Amino acid sequence: MPKLAISPTFLSDFSRLDPGVRGAALTVVQAFMDGDETRLETVPDLADSRVRLLRIGPEWAGVVAPVPGGGRCLVAIRRSDDAPALAREVSAEPGGSAFVPPQSSAELFAGAAPPAGAPRITGPDELSAHLDKSFDEWQITLHPNQHRIVDARFAGSAQITGGPGTGKTVLALHRAAHLAARDAAEHPGDTRPSVLLTTYNRLLAQTLSGHLDRLVPEPDVRSRVQVITIDSLARSVVYEHTGLIPDALGKEALSERWREAASAEGLPYSGRFLVDEWEQVILAHDFTGAADYIRCERSGRLLHLAPEHRPQVWDAIQRYTAAMRVSGEWSYPQIAAHAAEHLRRTGARYRHVVVDEAQDLHPAQWRMLRAAVPAGPDDLFIVGDPHQRISDNRVSLASLGINVRGRGHRLRISYRVTQEILNWAMPILARHSAVGLDDDADTLAGYRSLLHGPEPVLRGCRDRNEERSALGEWVRVWLEAGVAPSSVAVAARNQWVVRHVTKELQARGIPTAPLDAPGDRSGVRVGTMHKLKGQEFRCVALVGISDPLLPPKAAIDSAEGDPVALEQVHQHERNLLFVACTRARDALYVSYVGAPSRLLPQAEHPAEEGAAEPAGSPAR
Repeated sequence: MPKLAISPTFLSDFSRLDPGVRGAALTVVQAFMDGDETRLETVPDLADSRVRLLRIGPEWAGVVAPVPGGGRCLVAIRRSDDAPALAREVSAEPGGSAFVPPQSSAELFAGAAPPAGAPRITGPDELSAHLDKSFDEWQITLHPNQHRIVDARFAGSAQITGGPGTGKTVLALHRAAHLAARDAAEHPGDTRPSVLLTTYNRLLAQTLSGHLDRLVPEPDVRSRVQVITIDSLARSVVYEHTGLIPDALGKEALSERWREAASAEGLPYSGRFLVDEWEQVILAHDFTGAADYIRCERSGRLLHLAPEHRPQVWDAIQRYTAAMRVSGEWSYPQIAAHAAEHLRRTGARYRHVVVDEAQDLHPAQWRMLRAAVPAGPDDLFIVGDPHQRISDNRVSLASLGINVRGRGHRLRISYRVTQEILNWAMPILARHSAVGLDDDADTLAGYRSLLHGPEPVLRGCRDRNEERSALGEWVRVWLEAGVAPSSVAVAARNQWVVRHVTKELQARGIPTAPLDAPGDRSGVRVGTMHKLKGQEFRCVALVGISDPLLPPKAAIDSAEGDPVALEQVHQHERNLLFVACTRARDALYVSYVGAPSRLLPQAEHPAEEGAAEPAGSPAR
């Protein structure tokens, strides 16, 4: 097999190229090393005619020079207009001694090598001291400029939005602690929970509760804050008033069940469409009669449904939900809707409510929260980011009796994710604006970070064994450099990849723990990308980011040709990948086998069509 040397500066220059160019270049170079010289071009009037150009598409070319003793060296990759000039410079001086020894295809294409030590990040003076603290302390560190929001008194509900790393969750945490301390001073004899801190899933609630324990050591103050998921709150309210524990069905299970029913009845609607119509239109608007449904605008639903077809859809949904009642089965939004009804009858149970990850809540859940706290000063404190939405929910807070007008704050400065990771991750969103919590467009314009660190690494692998081996080496280097195991996360889109990754790490003697393990468990955290939501780590590795694992073929198939559902699947997967990438503070490593996921940043570039092995190396 032909061997190829590289210039000492090649990898550093190469890592700065656009990912699409890197992918196309590696495909061409691999073919050249396997014996294909059809892309070699001569340059006229060279001192050494053996210097050639290696054509990489119409806009880029590599400069290839002879190496003393035989073989060739890849000097650099330049734009087509600049490559001939560099070729002339190279041919004018014999630079053989400046080239590293020739490498085989396997050696050159081993991909990005792990850094020599732990990733180093830098930040402004106001954060420098905090960066030197333990990561546990960093996770509850509030930016000095945000104390004014924590301590503010609002005339009503307030909304805080911001991109990843702007400290929204930390802000919510400190706000809950502040409200509890204020409540303890104003109501010393009433020690019941008066502040609700709620979020989207159980893992986030556990994490927030643990952070709050460290932030609020006083038992009297801490006892005033109840930390619970939005679904647990809904189930507990329904249980208190009915004595029944609702049996909730997820959307996928419900879609499959309704698909079979619709098919048996000969209805021209997919199960996913019917479930979405029920949850995103009927339950979202709290419709109780067919007339309201027939007249409605179906806001947020892209697929047109003529009024004359709506009675058929309404009747089908009524039959299916009646069967659920007989079986004692519920959907999560349905449980929240019933909890809201009970709270409206019995009265509020908190003086303040703090909502984290607000972008993923359903309108029925917002109605429940509105009923859980009386309208007034500092009633609801809401934090979220529409760009991190991984549900299909769309909400207009004003329509639900939650008025945040004049009390909204947009956070545009990130201090928990480096600028290099943000630059790499933001193209994943494909420049889409997101719909905010009041039906307004939300963009990331002006969004930037105060931290700087190494560039993210994208590693293409030939097979899964190589991918797992490369991952093991990166994780080993991070740990040997002093990064705590619990500050490293490895995630994949599905559980099958997670199991194999866990086996690989354990075979190397690297302790592991599930991503949803308690915070005091030692070990590298391993789990699915969904479980990264709301968490924060120093180093994150995402594995198996390939087609057709992301988006998953099963998710695409579940759309059953419904363009609305298909669009929602793709946007859900974009947001999920964006969220996963931005869970890393210091370092991000992403790998794939074969073709990269179409959602990765370089997949937007036609030049990388067919590229199988893009790689880069982190800035040192």
